[in-house]
Amino acid sequence: MRWALGVLAFALGLGAALWGLERGLAPKPFSLGGCRPGPLPERADLYANGVVEIPLCREAEVVLRLEGTPAKGEGPWAVVAEGDRVLWQGEVLGLKEVQVRTAGQGVLVLAFLNDLYAPPEDRNLFLRELKVR
Repeated sequence: MRWALGVLAFALGLGAALWGLERGLAPKPFSLGGCRPGPLPERADLYANGVVEIPLCREAEVVLRLEGTPAKGEGPWAVVAEGDRVLWQGEVLGLKEVQVRTAGQGVLVLAFLNDLYAPPEDRNLFLRELKVR
């Protein structure tokens, strides 16, 4: 009987831990807080998981020229979002041009989500050019 209670307690604890881990690692939407216009990045190098803020703060068509280096057969996973709206997401292998239309409702961000460093391979994401039309 004690053994069964121990197994049950372990299973419940493991289930709660996995549930909490899933919720803790899930992407959170960016706040719709005030957007302050600022200088736009011309280039950016993301060697680890992170974001590049693009404080455009107006309606526009934005073209991002991205480059990704793969590791373990997968390229970097990128997300382009404005406030809590995902405008584009996908894997970037080699050079990729991404076009999005902003609504001016928040800061535009480019996020890199799946960094991996396994020598000699290193998964990275690069913003090579940013055009605003």
